[in-house]
Amino acid sequence: MNKTLETYRSLDEQTFREAALEILKSADKPLHYFEITDIAIETGYWRRQDEAYIRQHMYQAIRSDIRKHRYGSVFEELAPGTYQVNKLAVNL
Repeated sequence: MNKTLETYRSLDEQTFREAALEILKSADKPLHYFEITDIAIETGYWRRQDEAYIRQHMYQAIRSDIRKHRYGSVFEELAPGTYQVNKLAVNL
């Protein structure tokens, strides 16, 4: 098997949530989920061929976390599709 493919992570909801949180923490500014997806692909989380799938599931994972945890979510929505780390829920 190609070594590059072995480094990609599985595509599950928890992984999307973790990736989005890690990216937003390192960016230290609000990002649209399109930008979060682009950074995830550029930094080697997933392959570019899966971009449409990743973009859709990245959005769903972030929204799901907000829906489930409300104000305790690690994400905070500032505008439609634009998120930042909820500083009250996450120690930076």
